[in-house]
Amino acid sequence: MLAFFAGAQAKFLPPTDRARFVTAGTLMLLTAALATCAGSTVVAIGFGIGTLQALPFGIFYALFIFFIDRSVLLTQTPYRYGADGGVETGRAGFSVAVRVFIAVCAAVIVGETVLLRIFESSIANRVAEIQQEDAGRVLAGWDANQESEIAARTADLAAKQKGLDAADDLVEAKTAEVNCQLAGGPDCLGGAGPVYQIKLAELAAATVAVTDATRLRDAAQRDLDKFQATQQASRSAFAGTVEATTGAADDLLMREKAFWRLTTEDRSVLVWRLLLTLLLLGVDLAPLLFKRGLDRTSYRQRERLERWRDETAVEVDALQVGHTARERRDLAPVVAARLAGRWEDYLLRRDGVETAVRWTADTAQARLAEEEISADQESRMRELRARHGIVAVPRAPTSESAVATGSAVATGSVSGHAVPPPPESP
Repeated sequence: MLAFFAGAQAKFLPPTDRARFVTAGTLMLLTAALATCAGSTVVAIGFGIGTLQALPFGIFYALFIFFIDRSVLLTQTPYRYGADGGVETGRAGFSVAVRVFIAVCAAVIVGETVLLRIFESSIANRVAEIQQEDAGRVLAGWDANQESEIAARTADLAAKQKGLDAADDLVEAKTAEVNCQLAGGPDCLGGAGPVYQIKLAELAAATVAVTDATRLRDAAQRDLDKFQATQQASRSAFAGTVEATTGAADDLLMREKAFWRLTTEDRSVLVWRLLLTLLLLGVDLAPLLFKRGLDRTSYRQRERLERWRDETAVEVDALQVGHTARERRDLAPVVAARLAGRWEDYLLRRDGVETAVRWTADTAQARLAEEEISADQESRMRELRARHGIVAVPRAPTSESAVATGSAVATGSVSGHAVPPPPESP
């Protein structure tokens, strides 16, 4: 079973390699157990729940790590062609890089979680300091906002007071003008005439403006006084809210901030962090580091060789098909030329045979016609001899008849037929 966990079949394992694969399977189980504890602890601290409640998350994380380790052990380092044309062993693939990345992240997270539990009492003091500092910064911001609000309200009150003073000055000026128009003087006409009515209307408008400016100034003053009176109560209520908010901020991020402050203040904590992280990283990467020894076993070498044979067999077939196709393509013009030559030779031979057949037929017809003519002449000569009682006297052949006979014999020898001798005279 342990050898199966490491990605090998026990019945095919030689005795010299069985111990290595059993060790690798045991390391995978130990890594899975560590992953269970680490995942449960991280989830318990992160979500503020019990470790038993977070155990399903730890089991899920352990199964994830277990199957990744098994896939890495099953992934063989393949052969490949080197720069010199030879065969050499390839490098680690993408799955190994992913496994190393997960191991580094897990080592850092799990190491931090364990150290948070170890230095929990020291971290609590730093958490309180950070909470107080955060509350102080929030209150300082609130005070700055309040001061800017008071300054704005004071400026508004000053503007309203300035408007009221301007309205009072205008009333005084208009009152002087009305009195001048009523009593008379060097710059105005005396008597309650049209100008007096105009100045009196302006004075009434200025008086209304003073009333409005006074109302606005009093409203701004009451607003400022009310704001200043409730400022302390508002600050106390806000301080209570901030205190409750910052006091409740005791999550993983707050503890990590406090732990970092503790690390910067005490270098021994930094040493513990580094050592524990490296230790967890080594334990998590133990199956991956042990894989190098498994790749050198005879079992893995046979598997690698068989895989290389399968891969190269396909390439060899493809190269053979390509070579055959190229050879056929190159031989196609030559074969076509040879076939064309053979076809021309066949046509020439067929034409010669047909010509010879026709020549033989024509020769046979000519000989047959000559025989018919000779037979007809012989028949007539016999008939004439019989009619007139002439006795046939053999004569020596003349030159013309010898030439005819020689030509007939030559024709018969050419045509392949024997020439019959001339008939004897009766």
